[in-house]
Amino acid sequence: MPDTVAGLFRTRAEADQALGKLKEAGFGPDQVEMSTPHTGRRGHFGQIVLIGIVGGAIVGAILGVIVTGMIPGTEALVTGNKVALFALAVVAGLGTGGVGGALIAIAASGDQRLFYDEEVESGRVLLTVSGIRLAEARAVMLAAGAMESAPLDAPLRRARPEGG
Repeated sequence: MPDTVAGLFRTRAEADQALGKLKEAGFGPDQVEMSTPHTGRRGHFGQIVLIGIVGGAIVGAILGVIVTGMIPGTEALVTGNKVALFALAVVAGLGTGGVGGALIAIAASGDQRLFYDEEVESGRVLLTVSGIRLAEARAVMLAAGAMESAPLDAPLRRARPEGG
């Protein structure tokens, strides 16, 4: 069940107007957050992908070592010079595991989050409202000129709006 609603605005002035209307409707500063291209945001999308790359690379390298039979109790699936085979398997495992881990991390991080991050970077302003009166918050944002307003399953934590 969604616990946040997001509204995307073309300009800061439209977002400020919507922020005022949300305050008039009884939404407090602890419920409303604003994100602009010029505010510091706490998004961790790049960090999530980096963790996926590192995790995938480690798993891939371990599988490469297993394939070469370098772990006691395992047999090499391919014969040849052990050192060269080990190096090739580890490098191949690192590369393919890293790419696989990155793709899994991107898929797991959610399209909505990435979409809103890109919109804010391109100059839009994002308002998010958390709480129980989400339908009312969405209606207020749409009436104030939001390009779109949609419920989210997880809140997008951003910097606090100025003056609020």
